[in-house]
Amino acid sequence: MVHLYLGDGKGKTTAALGLAVRILGWDRKVLLAQFLKSFDTGEYAFLSSQKGIVFIRPFMHNKGFLWEMNSEAIEVTKDDIRKGFQDICRQIMSDKFSLIILDEILDVIECGFVSEDSVLELIDNYPAEYVLTGRRASEKIKEKADYITVMVKEKHPFDKGIAARKGIEF
Repeated sequence: MVHLYLGDGKGKTTAALGLAVRILGWDRKVLLAQFLKSFDTGEYAFLSSQKGIVFIRPFMHNKGFLWEMNSEAIEVTKDDIRKGFQDICRQIMSDKFSLIILDEILDVIECGFVSEDSVLELIDNYPAEYVLTGRRASEKIKEKADYITVMVKEKHPFDKGIAARKGIEF
């Protein structure tokens, strides 16, 4: 089955990680691929040491947010993400996972870094429970989904200029 966690609100990655913890509790394998995240996070610090989980982040030459990058840096990031997606697909093909989380993949698709068809092909060819996160999903991806949950921001400290806080937002 396919789960979509969408929206501009906080909680998409957190919801995906909750499902990962639940699956790990039953001694099943998880692949967690995080796109567009090049900094250390609490979830990485904890989950990368746990049995049963493979944690992958594409290597990123650029460490900032996309909206802060110039066009040259965006092209390098696009190449990094495409190579990373290929590595993730190889990892999925080489093992049997109960849950595959593609965190921020919907934003990667929207930016044109990875094609929607390649993600749908992966889902069709390698059966597992999938979680896809990001701000928006196309109708084609929504049709594929079995669960769609939308996180809606009503208020967030970032809007007041408060930076993400260690242990809360990352």
